[in-house]
Parts: sequence; structure tokens; C-alpha cells
Amino acid sequence: MEIEQIEADGVTGLRVHGWEVTSCHRPILSNTSIEEHTAELGFNVPEMIFGDNYLRIRHIASGKELSFRALDALRMVDTGPLSAKAVQVSIARDWFESRRMRGIPVVNPFDWTFSTRYRGTSNLDFTTSTSGIDYERLKVREDILFYDENILFEDDLGDNGTSQLAYKVRVMPSGFFVLLRFFLRVDGVLFRIYDTRL
Repeated sequence: MEIEQIEADGVTGLRVHGWEVTSCHRPILSNTSIEEHTAELGFNVPEMIFGDNYLRIRHIASGKELSFRALDALRMVDTGPLSAKAVQVSIARDWFESRRMRGIPVVNPFDWTFSTRYRGTSNLDFTTSTSGIDYERLKVREDILFYDENILFEDDLGDNGTSQLAYKVRVMPSGFFVLLRFFLRVDGVLFRIYDTRL
């Protein structure tokens, strides 16, 4: 088995069995980039957005790939007219009422928890599986050829909780495992977890 390690400019990974798995770690976006993405998305982005971070899994021969990126995930945040009210902290009702009484409209509503059901960006065709994950196979002890975890975005929701999108990847001789997790905690209100597993 031939393994080629990849390490360059914040990108680590490997090429093995005709696949390339790369993970990129870069700093939080600059203020200029944040302003550009805020304008593009139509809402304020999370406090800590690692917009240049990514995980990419590419089949070298076919060019087919799957990637996980913060900005693609944020494009799936609800911006409908009721989105800002979907999850509320205890003081939200008083805040909305004070604005309504003064005639101040809510402009550019969006899901302030940044909840997203993002499952990756891909040029692959997926079909629904009924078999699920083979957990017994995951329990088999194998050498881990590459492991990484990375945060794509995180926000403390104005000191009312935590919203985070992060991934973990593990590559073994027999295959790879990816976990993309959106985690939300709104203090005293709810927990929400959306997992994508490959």
C-alpha cells in the first residue's frame, strides 16, 4: 500500500488507494472577508468563522469530490420571515415587544442560532441507504493513517449558548470515516445536534 503524505501551507492529508484526503487549518477570517460574506449571505456571520478551513475527499481518477466548508454551510441557514423567532431565549419576547411598540421592524431576519442541515458540497450523486453505518467494522482495530478535526464556525450566541460546526476525519487502510457535526446549545431552551457521517 502506497501512502503519500501531504503537508503544505496549513493543509495536511494523504493520498492512498486512489483517494486524496486533505484538511486545511487557517486563521479566523479577516474583518474585510467577514464584511464581504455578511453582505453575500444577508446576515451577520458567526463570531468565529474559519472560512478558509475545509475538509476535502477526492477520488483522484474521476475527479469526484466531497468537501465541507463553513460558507457553504451558512448558505443553508434559514432566512425566512419567521426564522429569527424559531428559537428564542427568555428575554426575546420583551425585546421584540419593545421594538414593535416603537414601530421598529425586524430587518433581514435569519436563524440567529446558525442552525444548518448542511451535509457537504459535492459533485457526486448520492442515494438513500437503508443499511446504515457498520458499527462493527468501526470497532475493528486498524492503523490510523490520518486523523484530524477542525472547527468551521463557532458563536456564543450573545452569551446565550453555543453554536458550532466542526468535522473529524479518520483514514484507515480499509477506508475512511467522517463526522460533520452541527452542535447547538441555547441556555435553558434546547440542545440540537445534526450529524453527517460517512
